[in-house]
Amino acid sequence: MIAPPLRARRRRLLAFAFVLAAGLPLAAAAQTGAATADAATNAPRKLLAGLTVNDRPAGVDLDLLDRGHGHYSANLDQFATAIQSRVIARDRGVALPTPLGEAAIPAAAIQTIDGARYVGIGTLARALAGRIRFDQGEFALAVTLPWTPGATPDATDTGGASREAPDIRAPAASLSAIHSEAYFTRQDGRDSLATLTDLQGALGPGAWRTRLLTSSPGGRQSMQDYGWMLDRGRSRLYLGHSQLALDPLLPYANLTGAQYAWSNRPDLSYGDTLANNQLVATQTLGGQSLSGHDAPPGGIAELRVDGKVLARTAIRLDGSWSFRNVTLRGSEFAQVALYERFGDGTPSRVITIDGATSPRALPGGTLVSYAGLGVDGNPLDRAIGTHGLGGFYQMRWGFSDRLTVDASAQRAGGRDYGATNAIVGLGALGTWGIGVARSGSASAWSMQGDGQRGMWFWNAYARRYGANYFPGVAAVQSDRYGELGAHLSARLNVSLVGRDASDPFADRRYVFVKPAADWAMTDRFSVSARPDYNGLYTYAANWDVRNDTRVMLTRYVGISQLELAHALDGGLQLDLSVTRDPQRGTRYAQTLSGLWTRGHPVSWTASVLESTSRIGYLLDAATEAIPGLSMHVQLYNDPTRGPSGSGSGTTFQLSLVADFAVTPSGLARGSFNAAAARRGGISGKVTGQLPEGVRWADLAGVRVLVDGRPAGQLDARGHYLVSDLAPGVYRLQMDPENLPIDLQPPARQPLVEVRSGATTRADFAMQLRLGMAGKLIDANGRPMASAVVRVLDADGRLVTSVRSNTLGYYRVDQLAPGTYIVQSGEARRQVRLDRRFVYGQDLQP
Repeated sequence: MIAPPLRARRRRLLAFAFVLAAGLPLAAAAQTGAATADAATNAPRKLLAGLTVNDRPAGVDLDLLDRGHGHYSANLDQFATAIQSRVIARDRGVALPTPLGEAAIPAAAIQTIDGARYVGIGTLARALAGRIRFDQGEFALAVTLPWTPGATPDATDTGGASREAPDIRAPAASLSAIHSEAYFTRQDGRDSLATLTDLQGALGPGAWRTRLLTSSPGGRQSMQDYGWMLDRGRSRLYLGHSQLALDPLLPYANLTGAQYAWSNRPDLSYGDTLANNQLVATQTLGGQSLSGHDAPPGGIAELRVDGKVLARTAIRLDGSWSFRNVTLRGSEFAQVALYERFGDGTPSRVITIDGATSPRALPGGTLVSYAGLGVDGNPLDRAIGTHGLGGFYQMRWGFSDRLTVDASAQRAGGRDYGATNAIVGLGALGTWGIGVARSGSASAWSMQGDGQRGMWFWNAYARRYGANYFPGVAAVQSDRYGELGAHLSARLNVSLVGRDASDPFADRRYVFVKPAADWAMTDRFSVSARPDYNGLYTYAANWDVRNDTRVMLTRYVGISQLELAHALDGGLQLDLSVTRDPQRGTRYAQTLSGLWTRGHPVSWTASVLESTSRIGYLLDAATEAIPGLSMHVQLYNDPTRGPSGSGSGTTFQLSLVADFAVTPSGLARGSFNAAAARRGGISGKVTGQLPEGVRWADLAGVRVLVDGRPAGQLDARGHYLVSDLAPGVYRLQMDPENLPIDLQPPARQPLVEVRSGATTRADFAMQLRLGMAGKLIDANGRPMASAVVRVLDADGRLVTSVRSNTLGYYRVDQLAPGTYIVQSGEARRQVRLDRRFVYGQDLQP
């Protein structure tokens, strides 16, 4: 056990000396190893003890109550601060926000003495899923938690959103996020420009969004996905335009009007799996997400795929766990092992994950009701226009974990459609979905499924759209696909892939059955081959000849390339390649690339290109001009084009991508996402005077803490952004760990309100704290030990006082910039503190 802080020891010795002087009997307490209750008052004895958290000194002392017989209570507010949490009032007690959720403490477990709240350490340990004990030898409270204080919360965690009154309120109306892309191309004297801009913000109790598009030639402009969204628990309302893709058997549609959804699982229906234009997620697993409950609180959930550990996450205090953005093909064998926090190294339970489950399947008991009514089309896009009444209704129901059913009705393009689906889990046979649809006299159907049994895996689908099912498509569309394969070893997968598809637009039919394989022969050599949509092979072979040299042979959409990549000193890379294009011929390339780190980092590439008749070139550079604004420029002369082809072969391209969070304090690097309408953020900048020789760029990377946990960091301009926060109130502070010693964050930690769709501004006014040092010498030039040095402000008021050490030196810290008088005896001098610590302020009393 690490010894308690020196301050705790000093206070403990002073308390011990005082007790001895008072003549109190300590022999009995020494024999029992704990202080006993005061016999005269029968009250618990107060102690001042050290504190360690996960075997590290917390750097603070803690007030304890010794109730005798080994029972102790801790000062709740001091304890919460020590573990980087805080105390939040709840209806039936209080709660401490943690990275694993809220630790609830009932009111009956809290005792108030002299205005301070105390809770038994056993109650704290159970609430936090940790271990807490009082170590008599170290005279310290030893706390072991299932997380590291200051750790980033789980991505699914809603944080310690509080119901306390905020110090800083979220805006009622705002532009909070901008994502914009612009692409300019000049080729053979012809220019083209394409732009896309997404805007998002708050308005009243809801959030608004819109997408602006411009494309050339013709300069067509349009506005899409514009509207206002309101969330109310299980309900979601949307007024405006959106593009709909309700079901694979239904046509895409544009609807301008009102949409309303209700779900008993809004976390799934309106959560992080939304595409940009969706109001309700059609695929609940999205990227995918795996979750569960009834697990050991504070324990560990471990995801294994094909016997290998893919990810680990902490189990929250309510017994729930979640893995996000886990990609499963449906052919893997996946398990989640649930471990006790203080177990014996074996899982308490193992859950098998059915990786073949369709992403459209719903967990048992989940219900989604979704409807819309309005104008069929988009009045703000002339190319689409409007076509009378439009609308839809869809009901989806997770009848059980093995059966999901849905039904949809839609009016779009002047026609009525109806569709119904069933998704069935068949155990060893996999999971299959069957759907039928009809529009007038035309019909459509689909079937798809996948699964695995032992070493064998399979996936297949079949779709057929009848003649005239879609407007303007008189021919029948059909597509049948299947794959049957085997995991022959950990390094080798083989399969047969077959397809029979008719493409009425190209007037072609693709029929083939071909083998596919993925083989990692050694750790340095692997090959893979698979037929694409039309039966042509896509393949890749990779050979790591050495740690700095790789050879790659690839083929995609009929174009083949052989490439040698070699890493050079100084971060440079040399690439030699030959590319064979059936349409344009063969091209040879010698490419040198690297990263220029002076000023703004610039990634650059220079290539010499050669064909059978001409020499060309490629010059390419990319940089982040300012945080959130990326620029990419390319000048390209293709030797496979030119006099014998069309044009000169020279192309100039410039692309700009901006992603900003917008607050009244300015722009910060953003992270625009479609699901942000249910979430909010906090952004701001740091202000104040910096120490001499320190720039704002030097503070880049300093962490911003939300409820005591790192959630963002400063950029080179002193701005920060904390995104993806659930609506609520959060404690905000600057982490002092990586700040210069003479720069401090404000002592007050504000409570900041977060609202859906909004970014709340919260700036930090940094405090410059300087100091002075010098030496005290007597008339004979000898150092003066233990002499009092007083520091007065410009008005003569005492600011602080210190004593010189045995060598006569003194030091004063934590002074704000300004003019001071330093005095010892009759000697005094004026000191000006500006932007640096001042030395050599000697005195001769």
